[in-house]
Amino acid sequence: MKGGGCKDEFVAWEKCVEDAEKNQEDIVEKCFEVTGNLKNCMIAHSDYYEPILRAEKAAEEEVKQEMDREAAAKSDEQGSDSKAVEGRAEIEVQKEN
Repeated sequence: MKGGGCKDEFVAWEKCVEDAEKNQEDIVEKCFEVTGNLKNCMIAHSDYYEPILRAEKAAEEEVKQEMDREAAAKSDEQGSDSKAVEGRAEIEVQKEN
């Protein structure tokens, strides 16, 4: 990272992360701006940083897919809970008649 056109942005990002860790601060919140600067610089110099950008995009896609799987599983789980409640309500109504 320090060899490309974004050396200064990377050094600033690295320092921000180190400071946040040292002070037990939220890295994402504290380093939001310098992270954006680094990302924009890497995109502007994508010829050099393309392998890193590609790996980052793949990791983002993997996280998105995992979140989608978790949401689907939770939705299925809530759906079966709802069906079980409906089934109990139907049985209770039939017993009253």
